[in-house]
Amino acid sequence: MARGRILTIEQEEQVIALYKQEFTIKEIIKHTGVKSEQTIYRILDKNNIPRRPKLKGVGKVFITVEEDVAQILEKQTNISLYVNEAIRFFNNK
Repeated sequence: MARGRILTIEQEEQVIALYKQEFTIKEIIKHTGVKSEQTIYRILDKNNIPRRPKLKGVGKVFITVEEDVAQILEKQTNISLYVNEAIRFFNNK
């Protein structure tokens, strides 16, 4: 017997769409009303959506950004991934 409330098809479709747009699991929870990470992963697995690889973070860095940079970062769904890729891109030039 299922516990909790039942998800709608629309919620499941929204979970999949947001995940494909590279929203984080926590952001998907906020946008969809789905209550747990486990439920998100169950929806993805049920629909054969491959999981994204986890970042192999070795540390956290706290920085101060200027207003224009903050506006750019606010538009990103995964700031850590964005910053890592930008640094690699500009370091390889």
